[in-house]
Amino acid sequence: MEDHRRCDVRSFETDGEERLLEIKFTNGHARTRFWLSRTRYEVAARNPSTYRVRRVFHFQNGARMLDIKPPLENGPRLIPNKYAVMPR
Repeated sequence: MEDHRRCDVRSFETDGEERLLEIKFTNGHARTRFWLSRTRYEVAARNPSTYRVRRVFHFQNGARMLDIKPPLENGPRLIPNKYAVMPR
């Protein structure tokens, strides 16, 4: 399966290491809930060294970003179904 087709952005670090990025934006604070599909969750599980969720918050007021790395179970709290992701 071509997992790079199941992310928002296929990118590379300055050292050439591939990154599969899922970008999530909200105007809320760092703990504002956002959604992650089961497909994206599964892509993250298959690609723990390359997949990242880039969580951009306060988007219209001095945007800030969190980088969430797999395994996703070790980071934010996941609520099954569509995964409601609530950063800690």
